[in-house]
Amino acid sequence: MAGALVVLALPCRAVASCPADPSASADTVLTLRIGAQPPVRLDLRAVTALGERQLTQRRSVASGSGASAVATEQSVVYAGVPLGVLIGAAGGGPTERRDQRSWVFDAVATDGYRAVFSWGELFNSDAAEQILVITAQDGRPLDAREGPLALRALADRRPGPRHVRNLCAIIVRALPLADR
Repeated sequence: MAGALVVLALPCRAVASCPADPSASADTVLTLRIGAQPPVRLDLRAVTALGERQLTQRRSVASGSGASAVATEQSVVYAGVPLGVLIGAAGGGPTERRDQRSWVFDAVATDGYRAVFSWGELFNSDAAEQILVITAQDGRPLDAREGPLALRALADRRPGPRHVRNLCAIIVRALPLADR
């Protein structure tokens, strides 16, 4: 891979700057960068135009503890764009090049938290449609704690470890040859 593909998401409203691109303008919602090419900066309409989808996550939540715990069913409706679609829009989607199969994708939050995805998860898995860059939850834009953009891997057994609040960057890199 000639250079790293970096997909940066930066908020329209004031939140911490992105450690991957602290100099981006405040009106940019999403910046797509491939290697040394100039970045492509998008507003929220342009992001959702890439193919915003709604996904419902159903979960059982226990109240109480022990034998007296009562489980209630909850559902949350997320709106957003699959991560693979965003990467594809920046020219980083799958091709016939075998070297892409060694790419990894770091999702970075404004506080530096990271979650990692593989090429196979995003472009060769049924779970790919459920790795979502979230723009809204239950019909409302994300609040300041979550967004303006967040990322969730809804097919994960434990979705918490790869839930990235205040998503600000997706860094795409090839694993070194020794690690392949």
